[in-house]
Amino acid sequence: MTTDLPPEIPFPLEKQMLPVPGTKQPGFSPIYKSAAQPEYKTTCTVYETLLRGKDEHLKSEAAGWRPWNPVTKNFENHFEWYTYEEVEEERTAIGSGLGYLAKSGRLGSDVGPSEWTAGLWVLNRPEFMIVDLANLAYNRRTVSLYETYDAASAQYILSHSETRILFTTTNHVGVTLAAAQAGKLPLLKAIVILDSFRPSKETVKAGVVDPQRDVLAKEWAKGCGIEIFNWFEILELGRANLAAHTPPKYDSIHSFCYTSGTTGNPKGAIITAGMGGYVTTSMAFIKRGSFTLISYLPTAHIYARLCEIAVLRTGGRVGYFCGDTTRLLEDMAILKPDMFPSVPRVLNRIAALVQAQAAAPGLKGALLRKAIAAKVANHDRDGTLTHAVYDRLIFKKVQAVLGGNVKYIVSGSAPIRGDVLKLLRVCLACDVREGYGQTENYGFCTIMAANDTSLGSVGAIYPGMELKLRDVPDLGYTSEDKPFPRGELLVKSQSTIPGYYKDDAKTKETITEDGFLHTGDVVAIDQFNRVKIVDRVKSLLKLSQGEYVAIDNLSEFYGQNPLAAQLMVHGDSLRDYLIGISVPEPTTFAPLASKILGRTIAPEDTAALSEACSNEKVIAAYLDQYTKIAKNNGLKGYEYIKGLHLTIEPFSVENGLLTPTFKVKRHEASKYFASQIEALYEKGPVNISSGRPKL
Repeated sequence: MTTDLPPEIPFPLEKQMLPVPGTKQPGFSPIYKSAAQPEYKTTCTVYETLLRGKDEHLKSEAAGWRPWNPVTKNFENHFEWYTYEEVEEERTAIGSGLGYLAKSGRLGSDVGPSEWTAGLWVLNRPEFMIVDLANLAYNRRTVSLYETYDAASAQYILSHSETRILFTTTNHVGVTLAAAQAGKLPLLKAIVILDSFRPSKETVKAGVVDPQRDVLAKEWAKGCGIEIFNWFEILELGRANLAAHTPPKYDSIHSFCYTSGTTGNPKGAIITAGMGGYVTTSMAFIKRGSFTLISYLPTAHIYARLCEIAVLRTGGRVGYFCGDTTRLLEDMAILKPDMFPSVPRVLNRIAALVQAQAAAPGLKGALLRKAIAAKVANHDRDGTLTHAVYDRLIFKKVQAVLGGNVKYIVSGSAPIRGDVLKLLRVCLACDVREGYGQTENYGFCTIMAANDTSLGSVGAIYPGMELKLRDVPDLGYTSEDKPFPRGELLVKSQSTIPGYYKDDAKTKETITEDGFLHTGDVVAIDQFNRVKIVDRVKSLLKLSQGEYVAIDNLSEFYGQNPLAAQLMVHGDSLRDYLIGISVPEPTTFAPLASKILGRTIAPEDTAALSEACSNEKVIAAYLDQYTKIAKNNGLKGYEYIKGLHLTIEPFSVENGLLTPTFKVKRHEASKYFASQIEALYEKGPVNISSGRPKL
């Protein structure tokens, strides 16, 4: 058992990582380690580290939700809470109940007390935490599914992970039973149905369930060899047959986390109890104490789970959003979280709205520009984020949007621009940092230093990790590049997966024999020995005249356009220029369209907005915003968008254009918009200076 790292290790900002002498090999950079603490290892499991948080905070609030009122058919305007003690009681009861089913042969004759899989196909809610902790306490495996998965994806994961029992809500029961009836889920033996909306704590404790809710499901399930339970039946089974915890060993499988991917079947990354132990003990940037997290990012994603265990480890509390993303700000206003994990897609939208207000004519726009400039100057001088006058008069309203109490924002999942981070820091007056990680390393690899005001990187690796760059000469990246070495990022740590479940070929392709993980990301090591993301290896596109274009990187630059809600930058190796498919942001697009068309168009008037999307003058003005962004950021001519199609239909998981983690599926989107793409190329590239197609 090791001692935790001290809170908030000071990072030497001048050189945040150090190369290890004698480690440079042909085709690679030297190995780098953390300058703050190069060596760190732990033998703790995540079960053991979470015990510390629980034991020190038994009576503190741990898991909260907004109860559903069946009379008003709405969520209450308050959160109700389980204490750590109550979570511990329920996880032991649920774990014991599952153990009783396994012991009695009702989950299959080949199932023992441990080392089998229980699935979760639910939105963020306390039951997710309780089941996951129960599986951990009894050395069982959790597999979680995105709420947005279609029938085929869900069936594949439940089958591949050998799930024996599934916790889910009514809306997924039919799909699951249909797959079982078709013989596609032979190992699934039980389904636990949860209320679609979690009621009050009093109702939950009383075990009140609509007696008619599960009748049809039970009848259907009989013919599939599946038993149907509700949450309270599993609890009571466990309370009547309590069993002592049988904790996992360091290398025991804790869960499977399936990468959503943009092509092919998802891969099941093996997450061990030791990986979680390393992450929770080395996460020195998380402070102890009364820390409140808003849980709204999909719990099937490793990033959301990383945030939850970090908060539980420190005795904080997790408040679950109501399940409706359009009401997230309402949830935050009630909860008043001080930690807000986010992604660039959300943060860029917040920044774009602030920028749009600052660009407005008149006194309000001028005052906001002056306030931002003053706070940016303070930030750049000494890192100061607060201002006695401007925070009270101007930025208090911006801060109130996120509940008024946010102190930490961590951006992950994809790169975000430094200017956006700086704008958010000064407007929200809080610590905003960018981190980097992947499913394959528990979402845990690098983080910006707390007091680092030089933005544009994802910081340095955590204590105990190793990093090196692999040359990618075909794409023009090598560890000998000047001014900074560049190449594919390879990392090695205790948070790296041992492999993919039942996929040796992909495991060997991804993890080297000496334990380094191929991230697939091209990075540079900057002047402060920090990691700077350049792009994904697979998203680099070669245009017809030989130029390489970093599509993902460009998408981040073009994300500054306040008129746009979504954008796909498209290129073709047989073409010499880029085009874009963009979905306008109604609140900013409507005024532009109104001005050009000479009539008022409301943001909610979908038909009028759709008509405006096909107007050449509107398209030219919209494209001009992208051109200005390209010029302001010093992009090369071949990186400009020179053709544009506007559509009012958003990219979504439902229409197959987004992954469950809201990344654009470029291949599918290119097929979906094939005719529009071809029409743009037929029209020819827009002359940047005139805004018209070249003749």
